[in-house]
Amino acid sequence: MPWPIFRRSSRQIVLTIFLPFTAAYLISELYRNVNGVIAPELRQTFDIGPVGLGFLSSVFLIAIAAAQIPVGVLLDRYGSRRVVAPMLLLAAAGAVLFTMPSYPAAVGGRLLLGLGLGACWAGAYRANVLSWPRERLPLVNGALLGLSGLGALAATRPVEAVLSLISWQSFFLGLAAITTLLAILIFAVVPSESEDIDASGSETLAEVLHGFRKVVGHPLFRRVWPLTFMCEGTWLAYQGLWGGVWLRQVSDLDSTAAANVLFAFALAIVVGQIVLSGLTGWLVKRGARLEWMMAGITGGFIATQCFIAFFPRAMPTASWTSLGLLTAGPILAYAWLTTELPHAWAGRVVSLINLCATLAGFLLQYAVGGLIDLFSIVSGSEPNAQRWAFGLLIGGEATALLWFLASNWLPRRMWATQVREVAGQIDR
Repeated sequence: MPWPIFRRSSRQIVLTIFLPFTAAYLISELYRNVNGVIAPELRQTFDIGPVGLGFLSSVFLIAIAAAQIPVGVLLDRYGSRRVVAPMLLLAAAGAVLFTMPSYPAAVGGRLLLGLGLGACWAGAYRANVLSWPRERLPLVNGALLGLSGLGALAATRPVEAVLSLISWQSFFLGLAAITTLLAILIFAVVPSESEDIDASGSETLAEVLHGFRKVVGHPLFRRVWPLTFMCEGTWLAYQGLWGGVWLRQVSDLDSTAAANVLFAFALAIVVGQIVLSGLTGWLVKRGARLEWMMAGITGGFIATQCFIAFFPRAMPTASWTSLGLLTAGPILAYAWLTTELPHAWAGRVVSLINLCATLAGFLLQYAVGGLIDLFSIVSGSEPNAQRWAFGLLIGGEATALLWFLASNWLPRRMWATQVREVAGQIDR
């Protein structure tokens, strides 16, 4: 059954649902990326080295990944408004704790930030699924991700400009105040979902786990999760850390030029999510299949990485900008799954896909470091080791895409039977 607000005008949905949840997602992206700018100050304040700094930053992704399963249950039980708003207050408390002059307190604050912001992505996507017609989801979700990407952009040069005027602690206290106001705004203006919340309030733990098993066991989810894991994980790993290392060591750029390429990459992600997702929505309304649009753009995303790997010094700005534009491909998996599976599963579907993406970002970021150490011994050169590590990730992405495509070639009768068998369990 559609959310009651589905009957509202597009303008009302944008003002009372899309913009508040997009703002929450935007600020979560700012929190996720800001440590890269304030890293020197953090090392000086807490007297830590690279390992301590790496742990302080990565605990955020670990917390987000850990939050996804309970967030999925809470979203399907209570709705986005009643979950995202209080969790933002938890994030605000984490931002305050992060400013304390103690490394353990800062780690605890970063952990609370990840837990508190863990519902922003899933809550926003779930609200979109229940608010908009199916054919508009690619555009709406693309606009959500594109606009929220402004948070990642703000965490670069704009934050540097602000930090020239105030301390990083004052900056985080200001973010905590903004996060608190945003929580109040969401609770005040977002309509209630009470007519659409399922009867999960009385679910036992076993029934909750069974609900997740139904999603994980669904043929469509099994078809798409490896693609999400490899493509989004590689994207997060390189945008968050290894892209800059690649540009300096393999493309042989100086720090300023590498930073400019990464800025263009981040800006292209914003533009690509909005433009390509809008184009996909337009084509879907005219009969194109969303899954083939997703596969085509994702194929371009992987092919661009192949060009970067084979020709790392050829037009780095153009190639990384193209890569940023094509990140829209893997993200279309959210629109595809949430339109193909029951609305009652929306929170759990999105949270499980988020779990794949965030866990992959954490694991692959560390895996690349291990692979570089390994291949440096074999090849005797760290730039060559970078290329081997990147090549292995590209191979994993290509394998996942082939799995996604090959799964569609199962005999149609067999495929339809699998879908009916799993879908028939929804009301059990």
